[in-house]
Amino acid sequence: MLRCEACPYSVRAMLILLRKILLLTCLSVISLFALAYWGLGYTPLYLYNTPSVATGIGAKLACSARFVSGYNALATAADIKQYSPILSLLDYQYDDAQQRVAATLLGVKSRSASYQPGIGCAIDYPGVTTRQVLRWPVMRAAQAAWPKGNAVVNVDPAIQPRLDTLLARDNAAGHDTRALLIAYRGRVVAESYSRGIDKNTPLIGWSMTKSVNSLLLGHLVMTGTVNVAENDLFPSWHKDVRADISIRDLLQMTDGLDYQEDYDPGDTAVRMLFQEPDAADYMLKRPQLRAPGRHFNYSSGSATLLSRIIQDRVVGAEQADLTYLVDDFMRPLGLTSATFEMDASGQLMGSSYLYATARDWAKVGQLMLNGGEINGTRLVSQQWVADSVQPNGSDNEKAYGYQWWLNRGDSQLRWPDLPANTYAAMGNRDQRVMVFPEAELVVVRLGWSPNDYPDNQNFKQILDWFK
Repeated sequence: MLRCEACPYSVRAMLILLRKILLLTCLSVISLFALAYWGLGYTPLYLYNTPSVATGIGAKLACSARFVSGYNALATAADIKQYSPILSLLDYQYDDAQQRVAATLLGVKSRSASYQPGIGCAIDYPGVTTRQVLRWPVMRAAQAAWPKGNAVVNVDPAIQPRLDTLLARDNAAGHDTRALLIAYRGRVVAESYSRGIDKNTPLIGWSMTKSVNSLLLGHLVMTGTVNVAENDLFPSWHKDVRADISIRDLLQMTDGLDYQEDYDPGDTAVRMLFQEPDAADYMLKRPQLRAPGRHFNYSSGSATLLSRIIQDRVVGAEQADLTYLVDDFMRPLGLTSATFEMDASGQLMGSSYLYATARDWAKVGQLMLNGGEINGTRLVSQQWVADSVQPNGSDNEKAYGYQWWLNRGDSQLRWPDLPANTYAAMGNRDQRVMVFPEAELVVVRLGWSPNDYPDNQNFKQILDWFK
């Protein structure tokens, strides 16, 4: 071993000392951040959970951005840090050979997420290997015009330049719109993409996944596998008040479970998504806060429980569930670009993690517009579509149906300048699949907005193009 004759320490000892100094420095920086946040009123629970949540968010989103959407590292880091200043401190390690991404916070806390074709990325948990053996069935797009296939053959020369201008205006205003698409009377008439994004780029829908989850459940209702009036849904709820919760309550987010859709460390939403290997098991342990059916509380946890019901009722074995999902729903719908992510336990993440191209997201809206039929196949009943866009019966916020946001239902329209019967799948960072029944129009907007997207203004403008 080499030694330094001019000092009492070996090179090895000096390296150990340097590592300790670096570790203490990192801990000091974290402590300073902690003191600063504590001084702003953040709780010890928040501070305790911050390193785990930050690295979990970073690893999961970076993995999906890289291996599902094909983003580069710089663009991915820029997207992720928009959620919190502390995420700008993350360091990412990409392992393309193993299709894994690790996120490290100041050299102290590190977590990783791994990719599998078709089922995307999930955070790694030691000893949790269920997901690793699953395989997504091969999917190929039909050689046909949209929506049966992906060929767009009749772009409207009057609409296309207007849509290009709208996307450019969005991005000049800082909205970071990445895809805009218009389907009119059953065909795509215009689509515009920002730099680096195109017709083949799968983009995250965030909570638009809930609307697809609802359609999956509607398919099971149509086949007689599920009834929305059912209650006493899970064995662990049999002997307590949660047995009164119905599938309809979960669909309309009036289940009354103790869950908050807040995204600070220590909150239920981030615990479920970024700190638990089995999201549904976490939700099954949440206590009852209110009687079901009376109070609307927006909840990704409710959607997660619906995913558990779907998988339990299909077959109950993860690989068979995937095969059914593809063969009986996604192929007929034409969602050949879709990646429906699962957590480490093999639970479909029906609250948040469906990736698809703009063309495929538009097929979801077209299915609803068509009353549940597309490409010659009925996937949900007309009654399911009608029920999905009916206001719920809560006392506080009625403009929400079966995992679809409604324009009508409350004292004022959600979008004052749009028709009252407009409805939408909506997701974080202002993902949108807007459906205008009377105009026979579906509009998709995908992006990464740091601020509120001007839904009312922009979609009113698009609607006016077809008058």
